[in-house]
Amino acid sequence: MSSFFAKILAFFMSILVWMGIIPADKLPDDGIKADATIVYTNDEAGSAAGTVSVTANYDGDYELYWGTASGDKLTVTAEDYTASYSEFATVSVKEGKGSAQLNRFLAIPDGAKTVLLYKDDELLETESVPENKVADNGEETYKFGALSDVHFNRYDDSSDDDASLAFPKALDFLDKFGVTMVGMSGDLSKGGEDSAYEKFNSITSKYDFPVFTVKGNHDCMAADNFASWTANINPGVYSETKRAGVLSLAENGIDFTFSGPEANGDIFIFLSQSGCVYGPDARLLTDKQLDWLAGQLEEHKNERVYLFFHTFLTDEDAEEPFLSEGNIINKAGIFYPLVFLHNNPDEVRFRSLIKQYKNVIFFNGHSHWAYSMQKFNPQLNISDYRGTHATMVHVSSVTAPRTIGDYDPMYKSNAGTMSEGLLMTVYPERTVITACDFVSGEFLAYATYTVAK
Repeated sequence: MSSFFAKILAFFMSILVWMGIIPADKLPDDGIKADATIVYTNDEAGSAAGTVSVTANYDGDYELYWGTASGDKLTVTAEDYTASYSEFATVSVKEGKGSAQLNRFLAIPDGAKTVLLYKDDELLETESVPENKVADNGEETYKFGALSDVHFNRYDDSSDDDASLAFPKALDFLDKFGVTMVGMSGDLSKGGEDSAYEKFNSITSKYDFPVFTVKGNHDCMAADNFASWTANINPGVYSETKRAGVLSLAENGIDFTFSGPEANGDIFIFLSQSGCVYGPDARLLTDKQLDWLAGQLEEHKNERVYLFFHTFLTDEDAEEPFLSEGNIINKAGIFYPLVFLHNNPDEVRFRSLIKQYKNVIFFNGHSHWAYSMQKFNPQLNISDYRGTHATMVHVSSVTAPRTIGDYDPMYKSNAGTMSEGLLMTVYPERTVITACDFVSGEFLAYATYTVAK
């Protein structure tokens, strides 16, 4: 039976079970019994890379959580706020067995000492994390946030501009956890309108930490917004008296490199798009921008560099190139079509730099895919394309993360109901990247990653 007809049959069977026409599987008389085993692929402390297997006497979905030494679900407290971690894996058991691959960047968070196996809300097993796998990152250096695709004026599913509600809530959450700065991967606006930048400024100016950003494709739609951008965006970068830490301002007066006290000596490069059109021979970056970027990457090749740019790269060596970091393809063949098109002249040069400088972590947004959409593509949220590129990290939308079903012909934007982004905890030898659900106030353990310096 084809997978399509199998899914159709499963759908109708579930309807019949729900209606009571077909009885649901009877629970075992002695209750559900299950066992989970993780086979790790390396000995690195704090790395969860590997395979998790579950055997059980009852078929269904089983969730695995990180736990404390006492067997409670792992949480993190900052000031007077406590955030929980979601499950880090879900395993579907059929005929008594099931397994799931764990992303090779997946992190075992600080404080995790046990693995907890749940079926729905019932704890079935508690196992210790091997002593050599417990996270040992050293003393935290600083934290920063990463957000993208706030899109003021684009969504109004609620009684107000959804961005005006979601954006400050996300910043409040990051503030609670002590970020010293926030970087953004662009698309602040619907079409480059001044009012979007004024809204952005009115919100970000209320915080004690700077919020720096780049232009995305929507921000490039208005050709005459330079004055509004420089007046409202990236505080202290464009003024005659530069804020401490602005190392370079590009010739276009927009792109810049920052390493102020908020960055603790690390290098942040903010590279804006110049073009908003996608397709063959369409340019997102000018030659002068790429000259500047090449110079900055070479100058800082021996330092830790965080690069923010809006659009993601495709996977040039994959059988399906759109199944790349930042993008998915569902079973109906739906993906996000506006990509940094492979073999365009600016893409070729940009990719060559991302391949050459492995000291870079490259944050990009654009597609809006929610972190849970990694079920369609294991490298959606993070990838280095088999070690050939710098580490690339997808930043979901703070205002409208997109979700889609297996065979849905259209995605759902979820404006007003979902909001996601990233919290980075920087250590001397690594960066831990934690996905955040700003609506539930939860850390997403299935999208929490560790990247060596």
